[in-house]
Amino acid sequence: MFERWNDVIMVNGIERHVEVRWDEVFERYCRIIDRVGLELTKQEDFSEKINEPCIFCNRSKLAKFDERFGAEHMENEHAFLFPNINPYAKYSSVCAFKKHYIEVGEFSPELIHSNLELAAKYINKVREIDGSIRYASINWNYMMPAGASILHPHTQVVADSIPTTYMKKIIGNEKFWEYIRAEIESERYIGKIGNVELFVPFAPFGFNEVFGFVDEGLEKSLESIAKAMSAILSYYHSLGRNSFNFSMYYSMANEFPLHFRMITRQNMAKYYRNDAMFFERLHFETIIERKPEDIAKEIKEFLI
Repeated sequence: MFERWNDVIMVNGIERHVEVRWDEVFERYCRIIDRVGLELTKQEDFSEKINEPCIFCNRSKLAKFDERFGAEHMENEHAFLFPNINPYAKYSSVCAFKKHYIEVGEFSPELIHSNLELAAKYINKVREIDGSIRYASINWNYMMPAGASILHPHTQVVADSIPTTYMKKIIGNEKFWEYIRAEIESERYIGKIGNVELFVPFAPFGFNEVFGFVDEGLEKSLESIAKAMSAILSYYHSLGRNSFNFSMYYSMANEFPLHFRMITRQNMAKYYRNDAMFFERLHFETIIERKPEDIAKEIKEFLI
């Protein structure tokens, strides 16, 4: 299921290393190189961006649900949810935190739980309205390098009758269950928070990836997922990272297990350099600098 190859290359008399890893489940390679500086980690002042006018802070201008949802917006103590004006699927919503700016290390389990709770409520409502919906995901682009168009922290909920390409690869794939068992038994296993098993994948999809496998349903697992995400974000903060992506994958018919993946992206910078190049976008291969086994050892200290 997992294979690797190591090459040593001499460049100007200096020994360089490239490790290629093969992930049989997702049928993809990942390359680990010893180039320092591939991931942009410099900290810059972006207070000017924080202080720009924000549409999420003026809810009267946001899209509203129709009468089927029973309210124009959904909300609780720390978050509010509304239709995405640029939908990604038949049902597409945005779940914004009520606080305009939150640093990576300040996302407490309580804050995250409030957001996930509204997302789950929206998914349940969508299922009630439309019986054709079978797949959903909760996604998070935090900061512009991760693909966010608005700085104000927010997640995005997508529900559809059609799976995403990622979901399609694991539906009915027995190897995916073997993959999870093998990772939990490996040196990349981090630990367990509630009913969430955490590990760093053998062939990550991105920098500092953490995979979370959830062995119960969505609503029963929200508290554990929130605690796990908060711990991961505390680790990212300790590394000086301030941008990340998160996706949680949900099959309403249990065609695959509930799970999530989380990666860091380049830091906010005035002269931004993207961390995805031809390898990622045109060869479907990830280039990373650090071994997953080393990341797994470090993040264990951040489990709650």
